[in-house]
Amino acid sequence: MTDITNLSAVDMAQQIRAGALTATQVLAAHRDRVEAVNGVVNAFVTLDWEAAQIRTAELDHMAAQGRFAGPLHGVPIAIKDVFETKSLRTTYGSKSFETHVPDADALHVKRLRDAGAVIFGKTNTPEFAFSGQTSNPVSGTTRNPHDPAKTVAGSSGGAAAALAAGMTPLADGSDLGGSTRTPAAWCGVVGYRPTSGLIPYDPNPTPFDGLSIPGPMARNVSDLTLMLEVMQGNTATQPLGYWFEPPSLAKLNAPVEPRKLALSLAPFGASVDPSIQAAIAPVADLCRAVGWQIKEDAPDLAPLLPFGGLIRGLSALGYRDAIQPDMAQASASFVRACAAGEGLSLQDYIDYRRVRTQVWQATARFFEAHDFALWPTTTGLAFPADQPDHDLPEDWRSVTLTPVMELPSISIPFGTSSDGMPVGLHITGPRGSDAKLLRFARWIERTVSGDIR
Repeated sequence: MTDITNLSAVDMAQQIRAGALTATQVLAAHRDRVEAVNGVVNAFVTLDWEAAQIRTAELDHMAAQGRFAGPLHGVPIAIKDVFETKSLRTTYGSKSFETHVPDADALHVKRLRDAGAVIFGKTNTPEFAFSGQTSNPVSGTTRNPHDPAKTVAGSSGGAAAALAAGMTPLADGSDLGGSTRTPAAWCGVVGYRPTSGLIPYDPNPTPFDGLSIPGPMARNVSDLTLMLEVMQGNTATQPLGYWFEPPSLAKLNAPVEPRKLALSLAPFGASVDPSIQAAIAPVADLCRAVGWQIKEDAPDLAPLLPFGGLIRGLSALGYRDAIQPDMAQASASFVRACAAGEGLSLQDYIDYRRVRTQVWQATARFFEAHDFALWPTTTGLAFPADQPDHDLPEDWRSVTLTPVMELPSISIPFGTSSDGMPVGLHITGPRGSDAKLLRFARWIERTVSGDIR
């Protein structure tokens, strides 16, 4: 019999619905796995098995009567510790909130719970998600299941590690500048940043800023889309809306007509490790074989590079103002993020808005001529898990620039680098192309894996 924790979320949900598995059995299998490996990986920082077992008993009672809560009925899910979870500790990775227990769920968490997902724990994050290293003063450091000496990056590193280690089939993340995608790449899982507005962020410390948003994470594109269908959908509580075709699991395997792709093995002037380039390069032949025209190119996002500190700083200051942490207890990474925004002038912000508009106009023209743009998710090899936050060698431009344009972007596993660690293929499309982008990513995944389902 296949180990329950090795099942995909789609198969898990189907077997629970068919009566071949119960929600209680599924949760018990994942509890065994968490207890076996979390001591080394440190992906989960808060667990509540008792509440989860009560919920699975309720779901199994419903199933026995032929009733189901929704498409995620009985499927375990992990929630990142920056999102509110009713009656379950939410620390934001901050000493200021070490004992904080919310009285309500974040909107997308409520949607997942209402769809039958079993929330059993919170995954690690740097304080308020402002670091490329998943470590904080409350819960320590998360380590990579492929090599515990290596990083899981940030800030959704706990989520990526939990998925890679088989501790959960689904997890959510947040993404301001690559926080779902870089951890997914180095952990060998799938991380998605949707078009801003597709998944409402509520409560949102900065609701008029579409840069930091929730995103689904999973071990494959089908599972991710199953989760996304539950999380997505407009709400009156958010000022940013979404009016394009929403993704659909039922249509995920529909063909995408081959047209034009852009591929860059060194996007925006980045210096990319040769073994990562070698791992990604075969995607060109794979796509050409079915009729895609491929040009060595990428959208010109490089003019945004000088504004990285401003973007990070303004986001951190907005979070600080809304959350009001005790800065005397704050981590060095969050203090530095806030410092990047302090002292900025009005002219700095005006310059940023002007350049952002110019880049947006050029990007829109680029995607009139290309369906998608492909490049490596990471530029360098995974660095040590204990490397100080202020001394990280990764050049993050491959993931930090697309959020400024609020473009949908996914990282899927694609080969390994010279250190034997997973490599991520990054795929970006025009704003609102989420449904088509996920179909394309799923086609690549199916072609590489041989899974024709």
